[in-house]
Amino acid sequence: MNVQPAKSLTQATYERLRRDVLSCVLRPGDRVNVKVVAERYEASAGAVREALSRMVSEGLVIAEPQKGFRISAVSLADLNDLTLARMEIESSCLRHALDSGTLEWETSLIVAHHRLIRADHNETDEWTGAHHAFHEALVSACPNTWLLRIRSMLFEQTARYRAMSIAMTATQRDINGEHQALFDAAMARDTSQACELLQQHIQTTSVMLVEGLQALAQFAEPV
Repeated sequence: MNVQPAKSLTQATYERLRRDVLSCVLRPGDRVNVKVVAERYEASAGAVREALSRMVSEGLVIAEPQKGFRISAVSLADLNDLTLARMEIESSCLRHALDSGTLEWETSLIVAHHRLIRADHNETDEWTGAHHAFHEALVSACPNTWLLRIRSMLFEQTARYRAMSIAMTATQRDINGEHQALFDAAMARDTSQACELLQQHIQTTSVMLVEGLQALAQFAEPV
């Protein structure tokens, strides 16, 4: 029988737990029952605690003295701050990428865009993966690794809000058109236009998230 090393099991537990937090399978504000999660993941309680501790540093989980762990809550104020931060950081990454992008960068962006426009919106995992890959490809030529790390963290934080708002699909939006315009501006190395389109894209997503969350009455201010 093949037995996975403890390190691999711990990493797998972290990756699954993190995915469940970002997709809101574990809902914002909920306490985490370590024993229940360990049984569900077929992992040790120690592996679950280690994974939760790692996510505390990422702002996804809060450690409460004598109480254990709680999934970080969400709020309108947090979403607004997150949106502004994304607009600033992601635009900065894009500027650097357009200045530094090579033929290889253009090729990767073309592939990512093609995958995105071919993705089925009804297949949530497929489209989400393609969407993530496209935005990653846009900024991948940015030489500043710290900016890229911060951008990635902010992008993933937004995923929690997006996952909560299934009502956003009911709102009329030409998402393919937005991505097409952004792709065209990036390929043309039109920095000003590309950054403006990116900021509008992020802002529009934020507005739709707020509307969707409010419509579903699923938005909970932190206690």
